[in-house]
Amino acid sequence: MTDILAPALPSLRQARLARMLRDMAEGSPLLTRHALAMAAGFLICLALPLVDDRLFNGINVWHKPAKFFLSLSVHMATLAWALSLIPRQERNAPLIRWSTAVFITAAWLEMAYITLRAARAEASHFNTDSAFNQVLYSLMGLGSLSLTIATGLIGFVLWWRRGSDVWCEAAGLGLMLGAVLGTVTGLALGSGTSHWIGGDQTDATGLPLFFWSTTGGDLRVAHFIGLHAMQLVPLAALTGRRGLIYGMAGAVLALTIVAFVQAQMGIPLLRA
Repeated sequence: MTDILAPALPSLRQARLARMLRDMAEGSPLLTRHALAMAAGFLICLALPLVDDRLFNGINVWHKPAKFFLSLSVHMATLAWALSLIPRQERNAPLIRWSTAVFITAAWLEMAYITLRAARAEASHFNTDSAFNQVLYSLMGLGSLSLTIATGLIGFVLWWRRGSDVWCEAAGLGLMLGAVLGTVTGLALGSGTSHWIGGDQTDATGLPLFFWSTTGGDLRVAHFIGLHAMQLVPLAALTGRRGLIYGMAGAVLALTIVAFVQAQMGIPLLRA
């Protein structure tokens, strides 16, 4: 039986991917286009270390913008997919249009700032060594807050009209939870002078890909888990059971709290 089904599995996965892409494009063509543009930015930053070997905090200067380009691409794609769950006429509601416009504007301003700092081999976060840099850092924080507020508002719209649709309910819950946890952990990050708490003050000894500290606490872990509630909670809707949807939401909340407390205690997610 396995041998019979095996050739069909790649086709099934391709069909699901094609359907997801169609849903994204239908839900918000604008967000989908910008998600693809962010993905292109990610690929460019991924290639730049081949010709630019400068380091900052122990890693290549282009790793950080690459990570943010990818994160925002996934974020935009998630919003576009979520909007496909509500009727077309509701997608054109003023709240949805304004939230989408604010999100896209804030996202590109954030990336322009982070990319410019990377090109100059300078810190984008926690860069407050002059009055001018303090203003820019505050504006970046305002941009990040705009992203989570816009996400939460779109999530609320889906939640409000969820009815008996478990997908709409899960997407709305995930977006709202991700917005709240992302905001709270983001504010905790921004209020300090570093995302590290103890340990090596460098990304050079961090985990592969993520560069989270392996020698001390790192607030980025809780921020990452909390933000990705917007993808993790809808995954539970695959079961069709509301109990598991709320169970996943509770699990993400608990993991975010544990990761945050662990970081505050100076304990790494994984010790080298």
